[in-house]
Amino acid sequence: MNSKNISREHLPILAITGRILVCCPGGIVTGGPELLHQLVHELRNLGHDAYICYYPFDSGHECPDAYANYNAPQAKFCDQQGDLIILPEVRTILAGRIRHADVAIWWLSVDNYFGRRGESRLSDIRRWVTSLFRSRLPLAHLTNRVHFAQSAYARDFLASASIKSIMLTDYLSREHLEPTKTDFKKRDLILYNPKKGVTRTRRIIESNPNLSFVPIHGMSKNQVSEIFLKSKIYIDFGNHPGKDRLPREAAMADCCVITGIQGAAGNTEDVPIPQLYKLKDNHPDYVSKFESLAHEIFENFEEHSKHFEEYRNSIRSEPTIFKRQVIRIFGS
Repeated sequence: MNSKNISREHLPILAITGRILVCCPGGIVTGGPELLHQLVHELRNLGHDAYICYYPFDSGHECPDAYANYNAPQAKFCDQQGDLIILPEVRTILAGRIRHADVAIWWLSVDNYFGRRGESRLSDIRRWVTSLFRSRLPLAHLTNRVHFAQSAYARDFLASASIKSIMLTDYLSREHLEPTKTDFKKRDLILYNPKKGVTRTRRIIESNPNLSFVPIHGMSKNQVSEIFLKSKIYIDFGNHPGKDRLPREAAMADCCVITGIQGAAGNTEDVPIPQLYKLKDNHPDYVSKFESLAHEIFENFEEHSKHFEEYRNSIRSEPTIFKRQVIRIFGS
């Protein structure tokens, strides 16, 4: 085809002549590192010379078993002309040390960049100051870099700092995207992540001793899937630093999802659930409202579950959207 007839919308945003190195913390199994492996997997499937680079770079790290299904071979970190090095927002300090390769920052989270956990303002400030010396660069030092945003929350945060970004989202792994059909009967259980929204969640649990709460902790992927399939409600009153996976995994297992309005949960793009299920957890009456809503869901579960079908459809479309974004940015 004559290049003059190719529309600009079909040209990749980035012109890369060398390798694509995606930097990832070694030995960690969470949503962010999985997404970094997903990107390498998708890039290689499209014919790009892409690799995972585990840091710290002077330590030997093997691919975690949880990510063995991704086509994401490992390469040693190397700063050379023509390569693109992709850094997660929590390791932006490396951008200041790269002299030859191009650099892109992928904002998998906003709050993690600042070290915010939303429990103590003083602790959050201390973590942010410490991180500036160890792993982060100030935004003012990153304005001339390419920026990807995993969430609308990250996109809007960067825009508020006059930094343009390109949407590069994510998708759930197959076991959560297509949960195995089982004979589990839904029970009146409320699941929560004990590492997030600790203060707010504790208030809810202590105020509702007649309800059954189960922490998602120390479980394998299969165990998490199983407990989701058995339960009716998943709650998340954490800070939602990006478009988190657990709410989506819960929804795909036919749980009703109840959140606060912190971080990414505060918009309708990242957590597109009806407002009925988003409680204003900065108001003192959120505990009593939660109690009423939980009992209503338990008593009329089938009806409430229908309210999440649009959310589930959006989650089902994520693999296709992600592939389109990768093609749009890097080419095919």
